[in-house]
Amino acid sequence: MRRTIIIFLFAFVCLVSVMAAPMTSGQKQVVIDEINKTSSALKTMSCSFTQTKYLSLLSDKMVSEGKMYYKRPNKLRWEYTSPYQYLFIFNGTKVYVGNKSRKDVIDTESNRIFKEVARIMMGTVTGTALSNSSDFTVDVADGNAYCQVTLVPKKKDMKKMFLKIVLSFSKKGKMISEINIYEKNNDRTNIKFKNITTGGSVNETLFAIPK
Repeated sequence: MRRTIIIFLFAFVCLVSVMAAPMTSGQKQVVIDEINKTSSALKTMSCSFTQTKYLSLLSDKMVSEGKMYYKRPNKLRWEYTSPYQYLFIFNGTKVYVGNKSRKDVIDTESNRIFKEVARIMMGTVTGTALSNSSDFTVDVADGNAYCQVTLVPKKKDMKKMFLKIVLSFSKKGKMISEINIYEKNNDRTNIKFKNITTGGSVNETLFAIPK
């Protein structure tokens, strides 16, 4: 089970590529309010992504690609399509993790760790994690074309898994463009979202938990 959790978190470990400058507390709150406004209006989201994973003990990098779908309030599909196939589905209280050789369905109501992971993942994708003051210490910095939001975990379980999450939002539309998580062992992965579409129709079958 722990290995499954680590594999899941590896999908969201990334290196920040935005140079950002500090902001006043008032400016930070304005950015957070604008992001919250955008996220609260977000009903659906779909995009493709490219993930480049860096391991601290190796000089090589691993690149994979996939697609992501979100539907409010609690449905998310994160699918790796190349060079391997791997699928995460969050649907209410159910989490599906699987590939051709193994499939697991977890009830988050009976698994506290996965419940936390699912909740934080959903909040990170939509931007609502910025409002979870019990989960994170939040800081905001200003980049050229992006606002950079750093979330430092407060809870013990999450601290064991990562040091911080760094999110990059476009200044123009306050839409998320990267999700960034740093691990204690210095492994890191860069995930860039592309072809983002919001407000469109997303097929309900994409979130069905396979049996």
